[in-house]
Amino acid sequence: MSAELATHPDDAAPAGLTFGRPLPTLAAWIELTEKRRNEVTLDLDLLRRVHALISGGKSLNAASLIVAAASRHLRRGLAAPSLRRKYNAYTLGGHHPNDKRQEGPCFAPGDWRILVADYKGPSAQPREFQQEIKRAAEEQQRSKTEAMRTLRERWAAGETIPGYGNWMDYHRRIKPESPLPKVWPRGFFPPGWHPRNLNRYGPSLGSRLLVTRGLAAARRHLAPPVQRDPSKLRPLELVVIDDFELDCLCFFRGDAHHKPQVVPVAGLMAIDVATRRVLAWGLGPRLEREERQPDGTMRTVKSGVRSTLDVPHLLHQLFAKQGLPPWTMTILCENRTAAIDENKTTARESALTLIFNGRVRVERTGLIDHRTLANGFCEGGGKPWEKGWIEAAFNGLWNILGTQAGHKGSNQRLNAPGDLDDKIRLTKLLIGQGGSRDLNLPPEKLALLRTPFRSPEELASSFAHAIALREARDDHRYTGFDEVTEFLLEKGGEPQPFERLALVPIEQQTQLEYLRRMEMPVERWARLMTGVECQRVAPEVLALLLLTPKPVTWRSNCVTFTHERAGFSYIDPAGTEMAGVPEGTDFLAFFDPAAPEKLHLATKQRAYAGTLTRLGGRRGAIDLQDKAALKHAAALQATLVNRSIAEVRERHAGADEQLHADRLHNQTIVAEHQAETAGQSTAQKIAAAAGENRATADAVQARRKAEARGVPASTATRGLDDLVGTAAPAEAPAPAPEPDTDEGEGATLADL
Repeated sequence: MSAELATHPDDAAPAGLTFGRPLPTLAAWIELTEKRRNEVTLDLDLLRRVHALISGGKSLNAASLIVAAASRHLRRGLAAPSLRRKYNAYTLGGHHPNDKRQEGPCFAPGDWRILVADYKGPSAQPREFQQEIKRAAEEQQRSKTEAMRTLRERWAAGETIPGYGNWMDYHRRIKPESPLPKVWPRGFFPPGWHPRNLNRYGPSLGSRLLVTRGLAAARRHLAPPVQRDPSKLRPLELVVIDDFELDCLCFFRGDAHHKPQVVPVAGLMAIDVATRRVLAWGLGPRLEREERQPDGTMRTVKSGVRSTLDVPHLLHQLFAKQGLPPWTMTILCENRTAAIDENKTTARESALTLIFNGRVRVERTGLIDHRTLANGFCEGGGKPWEKGWIEAAFNGLWNILGTQAGHKGSNQRLNAPGDLDDKIRLTKLLIGQGGSRDLNLPPEKLALLRTPFRSPEELASSFAHAIALREARDDHRYTGFDEVTEFLLEKGGEPQPFERLALVPIEQQTQLEYLRRMEMPVERWARLMTGVECQRVAPEVLALLLLTPKPVTWRSNCVTFTHERAGFSYIDPAGTEMAGVPEGTDFLAFFDPAAPEKLHLATKQRAYAGTLTRLGGRRGAIDLQDKAALKHAAALQATLVNRSIAEVRERHAGADEQLHADRLHNQTIVAEHQAETAGQSTAQKIAAAAGENRATADAVQARRKAEARGVPASTATRGLDDLVGTAAPAEAPAPAPEPDTDEGEGATLADL
C-alpha cells in the first residue's frame, strides 16, 4: 500500500463513523492481499459492534469483552485488549501503531487503512543513503554482503556517507550534550546499519548485472522478452548466420604448416528461420602454429573460424544449393566473425544487394552501445537475443553431440570433465610433445593411433548426422510451427497422415486413435516449398562474387594445385574455354572444396576467363573397379593428347606437305625401276645392280680425284677477270705468244 494513497485527501473518513470503505479508497483496498482484506473486513464488523454497545451505554472495556467473548471462534488470538487498541486507533486516527517514529502518514478518524496489520511506514534510511548502498553493491563484482561491510568500514574510518555525513557529524546531531570522542566508538552505527538489513536496500539483480557483467547478461532481468512470431515467414525469407565452437576437442594429425595437436573445433552455420532448417554449414579445427617475430622470438598463433571457412564461402554454398527465392531474401549476420565483410566494411554486402537487384538484403545484428553505470566506458559485443532462433538450434545440436569423445564443455576451464587434462597429456605423449620427445611418428603411423579424441573428419560426419536428427524431430516448441494430426489404423501400427482419413471406411473412422504432434522442420520446409521455384544463379557469378581466389598457372593443358594435402587437376575437355591461352599464363582460381568438380578462372584483373573440369571427378581418383569411369578418363586423356598433336601438325603443315611430296617422288622412281626389271631373273637383277653400283662408285672416285688436283692457273685467271670485268671478248682471242729461247725468263702473269 503506497503512502500516496494513504494521504490522499479524498480518502478521509466521513463524519459519523461508518465502519466501511468509502468509494475513493477502493483503489487502495484492492492493492491488499485477500488475506489482509478479509482481516480488515472482520475488524470493521467487530469495531462496529463495539461502537454499538458503547452507544448503548456500555464502557469500552465492557463492550470489548462482550464482543471478544462472542467472536473468539472467528479468528485465532482475538482478545479484548486488541479490540480496544484498534477501536482507539480507528476512532481517533493518527499514525499507524507500527510507525514507531511517526514519520509516516497521519490517518483521519474512520480510515480503515490504519487497521492493516502489516502496514509499514516509509523507510527509515534516507534516500541518498539508499542510493549509496546500491552504488556500492553494484561496484562489488562478487558479493553484496562484502560491499555492505566495506560501507561500514568507510563510516568507521571517518569518510562522509551520503545521507548521514561522517560519524562525528552524526554524533553531534544525536548526542549534542555528550563530548565528541577522539576516535570512532566501537559499534557506533546509525540504526538499521546491520549488513543483513542493508542488503534489503541493495540493487535489483538486473541493475547489478548491468554494471558487473553488461547489458547482454542483464537484459533478461531488466525486461521480459518479446515473443517474435515467425509463422508468417516463407522459406529463405530470413536466414541467420552465426559462428560456433563444438563442446569437444579433436585430434589433428598435422600437415606441412602445423604440427599434430589437440585443438577445439569451430564452424559457421546458416539456418532458415521459417523452417529451422540448416541450409549450409562448415567445420574446421582451430590450429596453433609457431610464428617467428621480427626480434627472433617465436610466438604461438591460433587460427580462427575464417581460416577454414568464411561467411562468403558459406553463402556460396547456400546460393549454389538453394538459389534465389521469388521473394526478397534477408541475411542476418553478426558484426564480427560471422560478418560477410571483414574489418567492418560493407563492400561485398552492398554488391550482393546491387547484383541481385535488391532481392538479397544483408542486415547485421545490433551492437551494444549503452554506457555502463560503473565507469562510463562503452560495453562491446553483440545482441544474441536478436538471433535466438540459431542460438536455440545450437543448444539442440550440442545436446545430440553430448556423447562425443573428447567432450570439453562450453567452457573448458569450468565445465570440462575431470579426466580431460589426462587425456590431453596422454595424446601429447603419443605424438612426441610431452615430457619425452623420443617419439617421432610419421603421418601414416599417427593415423593408426587410438586417441581419446576424434579426427576433424569424424566430427564433421557426426555433426551432419546430428543436423539430420534435429530436423526430423517433433519434440520441440518452435514458435510458429503447426500441429500435425495423425491416426492409427491399428494398435502399434504406423501413424497415417490425416489426409488419408478419407480413404478409411466411415464405420471404422469412429474407432481410430488420433495423435497430435508438432511439425518437423523437414515437413514444414517441404510443405512451404511446394510449388515454389527458386531461380538458379550462374556458378561463375557466385564464385567470382563470394569465393576467395587462389593464384594458379595454366601449364601442360591443365591447372594443378594442392589444397589441404590433396591434389587437384583441372582440364578443359572441350578445348573451348582455354583455346589460345599461352603456356604459363597466371590466373585467379575460385575454388569450392565442398563442390570441387568445377574450377572457375579469372584474370588478374578479375575478369571471368572460363570454367575447368576436375580430372577424376569429385574425388579426383577413379575407382579401379569402375571400368566405365576408367574408360572415360582415358578418353579425356586421349582427347588432350590428340588436340596437342593436331596443334603441332598445324604449325608444321609445310614440312608435312614436302615430306608427302618426297614420298610420292620416291614411290614413282621405285615403280619405274620395278617396271624396267620386271622380265629379268634374280641373278640378272643382282648383276645389273652390281654394275650400276660399280659405275656409281667409279664416278664418285673420279670426282674426288679432280677435286684433289685443284684449279689450273689459266682457269683461275679467267675466273678473276670475270669477277673484275677485264676478260677479253670471246670473238677476239689473244694471239699466241712468240717462242722464247730463254726458258724461265721474261714470263708474264698470263704464262703463270
